Amino acid sequence: MHASEIMARPVPTVGPHTPIADAVDMLTERALPGLPVVADDGRLIGLFSEADALFSEVTLAGDDSVTVESVMTTQVETAGPDADVADIARLMLDHELSCVPIVQGGMVFGLVSRTEVLRWPDRLVVPAPDTVPAR
Repeated sequence: MHASEIMARPVPTVGPHTPIADAVDMLTERALPGLPVVADDGRLIGLFSEADALFSEVTLAGDDSVTVESVMTTQVETAGPDADVADIARLMLDHELSCVPIVQGGMVFGLVSRTEVLRWPDRLVVPAPDTVPAR
């Protein structure tokens, strides 16, 4: 099974200058684990995740002038639309990710979250990990 078969689409995005409060509202209203952050030309430049939102709310409470750019994740793990879902699941496990943007030609094509992966357990085969990380 490929990412294009299960990904959420269309995916709301935000720009780097979006106020954090607006991005948090989008995350919570749409029940998303993350929002791709795109440049003016539509290229993916980061991800504003639930963890980023929690960090920003704790450390920047009450400061509406702070933007997504200041707390977004810039080293984003991505996959293409033809990526195998088992590989995406492994990527999520290995890097403790809640979602993976699906990118084609630098542009956001969709988003695969843990929820999308879990909706298709009968069609997903994930190799057993060599070790299970301690929590």
